[in-house]
Amino acid sequence: MLDELRPIVVDLLAEDFHERAHTLYDELREQSPVALVELPEQPGRGFWMVTGYAAAEAALRDARLANDPRTLLSPAQRAARAAAQLPGAPNTMLLSDPPEHTRLRRIAQRAFTPRSVTALRPTVVRHAERLLDQADKAARDGDGTVDLLHTYAYPLSLAALGEILGFPEAWHPGLEVLAVRAATASTPLSAPDPELRAQLEGYARDLILLKRDNPADDLVSRLVHPASGDDTLSNSELMAMIGLLMAAGFETSASLIASATASLLTHPAQWAALRDDPELAAPTVEETMRYWGPVESATVRYAVEPFELGGRRIRTGDRVLVFPAAANRDPSHVTDPHRFDIHRNPRPHLGFSGGIHNCVGAALARTEGRIGLNTLIARWPDLRLATDPTELRWRPGMGLRGLRRLPVRP
Repeated sequence: MLDELRPIVVDLLAEDFHERAHTLYDELREQSPVALVELPEQPGRGFWMVTGYAAAEAALRDARLANDPRTLLSPAQRAARAAAQLPGAPNTMLLSDPPEHTRLRRIAQRAFTPRSVTALRPTVVRHAERLLDQADKAARDGDGTVDLLHTYAYPLSLAALGEILGFPEAWHPGLEVLAVRAATASTPLSAPDPELRAQLEGYARDLILLKRDNPADDLVSRLVHPASGDDTLSNSELMAMIGLLMAAGFETSASLIASATASLLTHPAQWAALRDDPELAAPTVEETMRYWGPVESATVRYAVEPFELGGRRIRTGDRVLVFPAAANRDPSHVTDPHRFDIHRNPRPHLGFSGGIHNCVGAALARTEGRIGLNTLIARWPDLRLATDPTELRWRPGMGLRGLRRLPVRP
């Protein structure tokens, strides 16, 4: 139920979408911070695309926008589904609303407390140094170059998440392949790929069985063996939570490290500044989250009542899709938004989303990013790209932004 406007057709699923995304965002934002659009593959299924910062921040915090599409079902529709015994999607933090969301997030949050993340720092440093040892040898034994994305960013993020969740290192190669495929296929506007979902559920099921018999000091062990009844998850909720953390927990951190490195190497003065002052790693992470944040678009929200957003009339049942990547470069929010600058005065950004659905692993991602960058620049202070910057390419997929490769020369 959309306003009487003609939707703008935008091809958000094009192979080269990320190469030209910010040109599109700027054009749309100049017309309105909230624009009615539709995909060429989905005619007649328009949605509100939010590209302005103020509107995006408001939408992410507005309780009139639900994450669970089942919220829009009438009592009669719910009764009919129950009578037909139609299978429902398991509750996840991403696709639920209070009070279900509050309960699920409380349980997951215990693995990402400041104390637990701080305790993980020495382990992340150890993994970073080990991976760079391997990458250094590969460069010397080969042509002098390495793909930093697949030899450092991905395995470092996997190692950190493995420590949190408790999955064995032998799973890393398979999980990396699966997560990259899932990120490429990621779109908030379509159902998940059944094959990818089945494979991810297989990993989650195996991990549950492993921790049921061999509990350890990790999140999945605590989920499988809850300390109290308040922390008990149903089997479907347990599977869904583990699958979500596996799929999203390392891909975003890996892309953050790779995007930050690429941005610094294409701005040599800023690379040198970080090399001379490791304390700049923290603002570098924040500027990367603003400039090339790994989350391009948030999950779809559904209006549960009429209201106004960014000067547009949103009606009950309308779909609203916030693009943090666009909002973070809104010139009304930040000066010279298309300039990468780690010395920029601190400005809030939506790289970790906002409202009750802000990223539960933000502290871990920030820690990985800072350690990953400082360990890298200390080991290879003269690192440079092994390709022309214009040759760097982003993977397709409108949900997440990540490089295909990052060839460098130590």
